[in-house]
Amino acid sequence: MCANMFVRKDGKILVLKRSEQKKIAPGFFHPAGGKVDQNEEPLRASKRELMEETGLTVKNIRLEAVVTEIEPHKPNENWLIFHYSGDYESGEIKQTLEGEFVWLTKEELTNCDNLFPSVKALIKYIVDENQGTAFASFIYTDCKTETAKLRDLEICAVG
Repeated sequence: MCANMFVRKDGKILVLKRSEQKKIAPGFFHPAGGKVDQNEEPLRASKRELMEETGLTVKNIRLEAVVTEIEPHKPNENWLIFHYSGDYESGEIKQTLEGEFVWLTKEELTNCDNLFPSVKALIKYIVDENQGTAFASFIYTDCKTETAKLRDLEICAVG
């Protein structure tokens, strides 16, 4: 189980350009985040991972998407991923061995070809504050090239 955070600030969104040395998705763009620890809930994990990776805190947090990835990296292994967004509150971005953090506009992000596959398929819902929470599942057809096929998508209405 993973939890990620997209940070909004001054009309831009913070994402990580993963290091080319990473085993999984080298060079791909992805939000800050990581694995949910045992006995930890996803929202707490997303805030913890954001602080650990970036040094930032956020406010006005929204659950943007809940994703199931079916066999993304190896057979018989599924991932459950929670994507949150929040408005920048405080902190200074620090360096990380994971890659480089960059601020992109909504347009740059939605047109980015190098987004992680499940993020790419959902990014228009994630960056549009008028959309509800997206619930989606993806089947990975090629783990080596990060090729995924959208299986199900449902958007729950806002308010």
